[in-house]
Amino acid sequence: MAITKEQWAEIEKHLAGLFSSVIFKYGEFEITVTRGRVSESKTSLVVYVDDVIKGAWFIEDKERPSCIPDVWRKRTRAKYTAKSIKDAEKIWGKRRAKKEMPELYEKNEYHVCDFSTAKSLVRQYIKLENLELIKIGGKSFDDYIKVSPWTQ
Repeated sequence: MAITKEQWAEIEKHLAGLFSSVIFKYGEFEITVTRGRVSESKTSLVVYVDDVIKGAWFIEDKERPSCIPDVWRKRTRAKYTAKSIKDAEKIWGKRRAKKEMPELYEKNEYHVCDFSTAKSLVRQYIKLENLELIKIGGKSFDDYIKVSPWTQ
């Protein structure tokens, strides 16, 4: 069943809070969004797929679930800094710099598991077709700590 505008507003309001959690179903995957600490004074919304985030998912495409590009945030980073591009253009000129270094203006794309605001998460998730809302106010951070291998 599709998520209504009222439900999206409620989800966004809930995720903007300090202790928030929402559980979705996307295809065969359970997507859990909770607010977690990034640093001492900063939090973000962290997206778990089937209650797990694995480090290999950040690097390799073949080992990660197929839903990662849809539910994680896409980031881009230039291969070369603006200063490096400017220096190459100064030495060779724009045309020759592009000829000598074909990847000069290319960007790397990657996905990260956190969203800085609830609004950005909701904007991305509204576009997903088979997304179902399971529960607002699902699991707390303490529930994840209990099953963590580091606390046992």
